[in-house]
Amino acid sequence: MSTSGPSAAPIPLHIVGEPPEPPAPHVLGTSAAPGRRADPAVRPGALDWTALGVEPRWKDQETGDCAAILSPVRGPATASEPYKRYAAGARQRGETALVVACIGAGERRHNVFSGTVAPGIHLPHYYGSISANPLPAGVSPEVADGLDHAEHDLATRLLNRPPDTWFRLTHLKESSSSYPGVARKWPPPGEGELRPILVDGLGDPVAGVWMPAGGDARWFVVPHGTDQRLLVEWLVQHALPAYVPGALTRARSPLLRDPAFATDAEARLVETIAEEQRAHERRQSELQQQLAELRTVADPLRDRLLFGTGHPLEDAVHDVLVAAGATVTRLDDVYGTKSADLLAEYGGRRVLVEVKSANNRAAQSLPDKLLKHLNTWPGLTGTEPVDGGVLVVNHQIKLPPAQRDAEVYADRAFADALTVPVIGSARLFDWWRREDWDAVIDAVFGDIGVAQSPEITVPDADPKASGRPSLLSRLRR
Repeated sequence: MSTSGPSAAPIPLHIVGEPPEPPAPHVLGTSAAPGRRADPAVRPGALDWTALGVEPRWKDQETGDCAAILSPVRGPATASEPYKRYAAGARQRGETALVVACIGAGERRHNVFSGTVAPGIHLPHYYGSISANPLPAGVSPEVADGLDHAEHDLATRLLNRPPDTWFRLTHLKESSSSYPGVARKWPPPGEGELRPILVDGLGDPVAGVWMPAGGDARWFVVPHGTDQRLLVEWLVQHALPAYVPGALTRARSPLLRDPAFATDAEARLVETIAEEQRAHERRQSELQQQLAELRTVADPLRDRLLFGTGHPLEDAVHDVLVAAGATVTRLDDVYGTKSADLLAEYGGRRVLVEVKSANNRAAQSLPDKLLKHLNTWPGLTGTEPVDGGVLVVNHQIKLPPAQRDAEVYADRAFADALTVPVIGSARLFDWWRREDWDAVIDAVFGDIGVAQSPEITVPDADPKASGRPSLLSRLRR
């Protein structure tokens, strides 16, 4: 996107590093050496600064009037004359010093305390430094919370075009520039803060913005190898309007428009867009809250169904049966180990439920435990007849759920000879997550129908609707 217009001037940016070498001149009447093509007029990967609306300022050029600093290879040397002049100019104009610094380029080293460390960034004055620890391949960063519009836009751009390597960023507050006989200087508490823009799976920043307490500077720290065009476009289109609008005013950039000179139609549309954005954010917040509530309830049950053993697994099976509409009694509380784990009742039928787990494939002796309980049930005090029983097994726990056998018993001959139904807890989980309560009732109680009781029947209802409360309301009981 070009920011130039009939009266716009290019925006001066200080680019840390040497200017690109111009292409070798092509002299008429000469030819390239054998096997070598002539240098192209425009080198691959070179930026069209004019199209970006930018005037690059390189080494030995004036930086005092620059809008920002871009360091595509490494953090700018804060003691260098170009940085000093830029910072002094921003301070004189009352503007935020805006720096985009790439981190991690260069030789890496290793020590026993911090592991592998790549070259970091030295912050100005005695604000310390930011270190970079290379992260393993395959890291999938996420956008951090609480970002403003410009920060969020940078985060999404980095995710869409990620660098080859991500680094864990750490703000080291101690100054690294002490000399023999001179005490190290520490910034007072709260002098500066590194806020994450992107975080890895452990919550550590992999891209961030450092700001001193006074808020007169913003150092955006991104991994080296980040596409330079991406950074320049973001600087011009989002960072400068948000943090250094005075630079756009001086350049008479169309990216900055004074609301005082807007037409009524423009002002109305701007307000409409802002209200739409606020409404979207409110709705998104509501949906995020609903999702958090669902996960708070669902996460424990999901974990117990797929990886649980013992009482936690029994509790999960109990909760699924209750969610499906059954009445369930924990028999261990009544008879101890003399009976099955659960007694489930639905539609006039009563079944014993035995719950087991196995690290690998389920032993063929497990159904015998349920049969034993069915045989001893009539002799227990205060029992009423049951219509049968069902065995629920969480099998092959050591394997990821997707790699487990679909059936508890893969031996077809053995499975066909079983006299009691056997259900894998993973299958029970699948019915539960899809709220397929009819499948749960049919599997546990047999073919007894799923007709609704008169008090919950809804006339002219969708025939696919179950008539049961939602999963969240059932699990909260």
